[in-house]
Amino acid sequence: MLSKYLDETGAFADALTEMLADPVFARAKEKALEITRKEPVIIAVDTFERYDRDNLAMMAVSAALIQCASKFNIAYARKGIHVKAFVSAEIFPYIQEGNIPNTTKFIRDPLYLLWKPRDLIRLVSWRFHKHLQNQKYPFPFKTIDWEDFDEVRSKLWTPFFGDRICNLRSKEEQSLPYILRHTQMRPRQLVILCNRIARTASKSGKFPCFKNINIAQVISENERILADEVLNSYGLIYPGVAEIITALTKAPAIFPGNYIDQVAKKTSRSWPAGTYTANKFHRLVTELGIVGRVREKDQETGIVEADFEYNMDDRLVLSDTDECVIHPMFYTKLQVKRDDHYIVYPFPDHEDYNRIR
Repeated sequence: MLSKYLDETGAFADALTEMLADPVFARAKEKALEITRKEPVIIAVDTFERYDRDNLAMMAVSAALIQCASKFNIAYARKGIHVKAFVSAEIFPYIQEGNIPNTTKFIRDPLYLLWKPRDLIRLVSWRFHKHLQNQKYPFPFKTIDWEDFDEVRSKLWTPFFGDRICNLRSKEEQSLPYILRHTQMRPRQLVILCNRIARTASKSGKFPCFKNINIAQVISENERILADEVLNSYGLIYPGVAEIITALTKAPAIFPGNYIDQVAKKTSRSWPAGTYTANKFHRLVTELGIVGRVREKDQETGIVEADFEYNMDDRLVLSDTDECVIHPMFYTKLQVKRDDHYIVYPFPDHEDYNRIR
């Protein structure tokens, strides 16, 4: 965009300046403000699909967009115009830490769009409900309160997915947290898994009774797709990322923090020339949500609760003494040695997650 419109002649910039100074434009602004004072509007600026951290022009423009939106909101929010600039989680920390000179001034009250279990289940259940309605499915109920998580779960999740699932180690788990723990709590990831479960059930003639198929096997066969999507989204930020993370192949599901340094050395040739450091490998595996830190381990239930960076507002820093885990979504991709006793719950320490445990 910059190379297309901004050349050495400055013709485009001159034309833009002339337009903004035109009395016709000024009158149009006043007319628009007359409307927005009565009927406020929100202007959302969407994010790129992929960001290149080393593209200085892209990083500068993204930072400038955030600063511009901040200044615009100060001037026009009270007049009914609100600008929201969306930035992907992959690149926001870099913009915040290195491209905006005054973060407290230009990044005020950032909103992190983190999906909660009730939102995700409502999303897939609503889609499922609509599909069954179109198929004239005989529901045993007439209405459903979509704001009531327990009702949605009892009417549209448990009857079809079952209350419990037998995992690949023949250990029973609750169906809802089992499926959610194989995602990074992103809508697309859950939709993909549920679609694959539905497709498998249809092929075997058991749709919509998903509980009658091997859900754990379906997830194991498809979680690699989700892992690959995460790797692809970071391809420009970490060139060669798919090769770099193979250093964790056949890693244990739970391990001490110094294990990361041990395997990091294997990746030195996979990084662009002169860019490898152990710290960068640390940053990569936490930033992508591959490795998390154990928060609590319940010996009786075998549930290991762990913190992952994608659920946080800041960086996840791991030390040699931390106990770490691989995210279940990467088990198949990395051929992880699964623990026979422990089950990793990659959920944050938040009350919204207590209802699914």
